[in-house]
Amino acid sequence: MSMAESLKTIVGEVNASDSELDRNVYSTDASRKKGRCEAVAWPSDLEQVHKLVMLARRSNTPLMPRGAGTGNGNSIPEGDIAVDVSKLNKIFSVSGSIADVEAGVVLDNLNKAVFPMAFPVQVEAKKAATIGGMIAANVLGIKAMQYGRMADWLEEVTIIDGNGMCLNLKGDALRHVAGLEGATGIIVRAKLKLAKREDQISTTLMKFNTFTALQEKLDELKADADVINIEFLDEVSSSLIGFGEKNHLIVDYAGGKGALRGGEAMDVWQAREQLPFTLGQRRYIATDDLFVPAGQMPKFLYLLRKENIPCYGPIGMGIVYPVFKEDYNPEKLRSSYSQFGIKLGARFGYGKRKILDEETAKRVLQLKAHYDPKNVLSRGKLI
Repeated sequence: MSMAESLKTIVGEVNASDSELDRNVYSTDASRKKGRCEAVAWPSDLEQVHKLVMLARRSNTPLMPRGAGTGNGNSIPEGDIAVDVSKLNKIFSVSGSIADVEAGVVLDNLNKAVFPMAFPVQVEAKKAATIGGMIAANVLGIKAMQYGRMADWLEEVTIIDGNGMCLNLKGDALRHVAGLEGATGIIVRAKLKLAKREDQISTTLMKFNTFTALQEKLDELKADADVINIEFLDEVSSSLIGFGEKNHLIVDYAGGKGALRGGEAMDVWQAREQLPFTLGQRRYIATDDLFVPAGQMPKFLYLLRKENIPCYGPIGMGIVYPVFKEDYNPEKLRSSYSQFGIKLGARFGYGKRKILDEETAKRVLQLKAHYDPKNVLSRGKLI
């Protein structure tokens, strides 16, 4: 029996494929990097996911969990079966400040379902991004200084691990799945913490001619107790979304200190949300997530300008995202990270880049040995 036929006995005739078209679609993601997909399965319930894992264990064929494919190379298979969780899309309940949902629920649909509450971690691809994918990458939302990462808003996550066990993870154990990109288990369900919708927030758009002046203002803003978000846009990024050819800070205040409110403030953030798509149209498709020490930020931003590399991000947290064209070799820039004391994060996923520090790599190996000793999930990712 072929692998596709085996998959069809689990998920049904129309929910598995090894056609050339489907394998090509699932061999890449938003990064446009190309891998090799063996076949695709679209499970629709937890039991089917369990059976897929057991098949992978018997056949030693790895599974690559897949959300919407909006990541930066972190869902590219290398001979894996792609497990698309998009049919796990039930919203079981919204009760008080908790939403209980399946992994394939799309962020935009969640936003509508939880009204008048809100899920505070918002990403640009909200009409496509799935909750499972956001957990797997432990994404950093747009207003990251205020709301942090996905892991900060998890109450419980249900996975099928590499042993075929269904596990409900809570508390410290959430760190065993958030940001692990499916290496410890396929995320099937999650209970998410909700927040009240924003009110009494105002925004100011500030522009700067030099990075030194920007850093001085940034230091001042970080000491202001009313400031809740600070987002950076370099000259290229600012120009692409209509702000003009200057470096900008988007600053949110709790209360009325900002110059813009209501629709005007919303327009600024909606323009910011469009930035990754606008960059993508100009063939900027790869991104790093960097923590830059405050004293090094102006020097690093000058280097990016010299290399003609656009940059944006939640600079109030010391984080920026340089963006690379598809024909640019980012290793040239990455070789300079250590001299600036820069640490590489994972807002967009590590994927199969072997860039974890020694301590983190050791932790991932320990978790892998516990949750997936046969290495059938996300093989080759992270480590």
